[in-house]
Amino acid sequence: MDKRNYCVILAGGQGSRLWPMSREKKPKQFIDVLGTGKSFLQMTYERFAGCIDADNIIIVTNEAYRHWVIDQIPGIKYENVLMEPMRRNTVPAVTWAALEVKRRCPEGRLIVSPSDQNILDYEAFQKDVLRGLDFVGNNAALLTMGATPTRPEVSYGYIQMADMVDSGAHIYKVQSFTEKPANEFAKIFYESGEFLWNTGLFMWSADTFLNAVKGASEEFAGIVQKVVSAYSNGEYIADLLMELFTKCPNMSLEQSVLEKADNVDVMLCHFDWADLGTWAAVHEALPKSSMGNVVIDSKSLLYDCKDCIIKLPDGHVAVVQGLEDYVVVEEGNVLVICKKGDQKNIRKFVNDAQLNLGEEYV
Repeated sequence: MDKRNYCVILAGGQGSRLWPMSREKKPKQFIDVLGTGKSFLQMTYERFAGCIDADNIIIVTNEAYRHWVIDQIPGIKYENVLMEPMRRNTVPAVTWAALEVKRRCPEGRLIVSPSDQNILDYEAFQKDVLRGLDFVGNNAALLTMGATPTRPEVSYGYIQMADMVDSGAHIYKVQSFTEKPANEFAKIFYESGEFLWNTGLFMWSADTFLNAVKGASEEFAGIVQKVVSAYSNGEYIADLLMELFTKCPNMSLEQSVLEKADNVDVMLCHFDWADLGTWAAVHEALPKSSMGNVVIDSKSLLYDCKDCIIKLPDGHVAVVQGLEDYVVVEEGNVLVICKKGDQKNIRKFVNDAQLNLGEEYV
């Protein structure tokens, strides 16, 4: 395996849209949502371990979740678990990881990955990853990975393709990013053939990304340079990391860095992809009954139910009648029954439960 290749897995989020199964103390990346016997984090790590040296797989998480990482990824090195000093959007976490890769390998290139994706064809996935890492190793490009849309999905981001950059690797210039469009725009994007789903998988060399970050914000450039200098001199950087996180814009990578850069490309993926951030997405990813229902590792009796998803704790039974397009999920002290297609309200439910009922319910 090429020692210049690194992987950064982002595993610090709360995953509130998969509440109540995903909870504050143990969020979705550490639980077996699909009933496979493996958590999202374990499946993600396994995918990358087939093409990237284990010593080069870095996991960025929250201090409160470090024990889950150690427990689920046995043998991972202490220095390969980066613990965020505070919750923020993805930019400071990825910046910190890029700085760490640069410290270890000045020619290092990395792929950044969420920990909650469904990718079944590991061989095709690994080929695309290695092809992309070679590309960013030879070109000063910020490379995104895009999946061909199979429907006008409103819960995904979209990437508009422009001119071809590399026909062999199916890489195009990026024209624009659109985050979670309205129904009418999602349909236009799907039918045009010019747009890909934004997988949230990104590749670049450490130097190329750090230069892009510095170019995106003058204030942020200053703190990034201070951290680079501290790393180079072997200094203690805890205070600088806190400054890095507090000064970073609380926006996505696309908004704060990629949309401001002129060297952004997109690679067309050759593997099936799905984001598993919502119960609707989990339903879409799993095998269904003749009525479109998904029952995850649970005992249930369903009568006149259609397109529902059911998940209960061991020893519990669900008897459900007359529901269509519903989520019925119980975990611990919370049972949620809500419309599957109305996932934006899940976060409202979580906030209301926390405010009105107490911290023990979230």
